[in-house]
Amino acid sequence: MGNVLFDNRISEKFLTADELAEHLRVSVHTIRKWRSQEKIPYYKLGRSVRFRVSEVLAKIKGAIE
Repeated sequence: MGNVLFDNRISEKFLTADELAEHLRVSVHTIRKWRSQEKIPYYKLGRSVRFRVSEVLAKIKGAIE
């Protein structure tokens, strides 16, 4: 068999706004505001909105630099 590349994002959980706010130590209001202003990436899964921490951190880091 050939080599299999493993993408860490596959095993990364999708977080809710509450979980992401807790992880980043900001308010849920801030997460919702950033989402509505399209400052952070998000996914619509049915009626739910979810976030990947790695993508959010990369976006925030890029905005700071």
